[in-house]
Amino acid sequence: HRNRIDEVNVMISQFAKSDPTKANYACEQEMYDTDIFAKRLKKFIHSQKMSHKLSAVNDMRGSFPVINSLSPEMQRVSCFMLVREHLELVPYLSSRFLNMHERSRVAKECMVLDFPPGETIRMSGDDGSIGRGIFVMIRGTAFAAHGAINSFSQRRRKAFVITAGQVFGAGEVLLSEGNVQSEGRIEVISFTRVLFIPRRAVLAALE
Repeated sequence: HRNRIDEVNVMISQFAKSDPTKANYACEQEMYDTDIFAKRLKKFIHSQKMSHKLSAVNDMRGSFPVINSLSPEMQRVSCFMLVREHLELVPYLSSRFLNMHERSRVAKECMVLDFPPGETIRMSGDDGSIGRGIFVMIRGTAFAAHGAINSFSQRRRKAFVITAGQVFGAGEVLLSEGNVQSEGRIEVISFTRVLFIPRRAVLAALE
């Protein structure tokens, strides 16, 4: 129990401190208020100690294992608190176009991925690739290129540098399967952490 309290405190410390757009969603403000939700999380963990019952495990990213023991609603809101600043960097997933509930559903599908220097990440529907989606750079530096690359000269022409705070793949993910421009690749220069938003989550949010 003490370990799970420590885990939830670490997770809360990573929540975005405020959401400048929340005034636009007065009816949702309380649910997505950082301080109010933090208190709900702690109360929930304490209540589990008394009941000795855990919610079903959710196959989330594993960055914060305590999420797996939360109720489905708390899992969704916790994920949103952790990634909402990154979602704002993708225009059509931002608060300008989606409400908090819609963004929290996207957040629950997101993954935080770490890559060492020298790693090449392919984005396509083929086996052996990470699949199609959006990459939001959290830290690190990498070369990125749109479309298929079949030669070194193509790599030199197409590659560009991306760093923390930049987004890659937001346009490609909207293209239909089989479109050559829907592919892409990232070549990691330094240790890199990204938020990966799967294509299925993007399309579901835009339906």
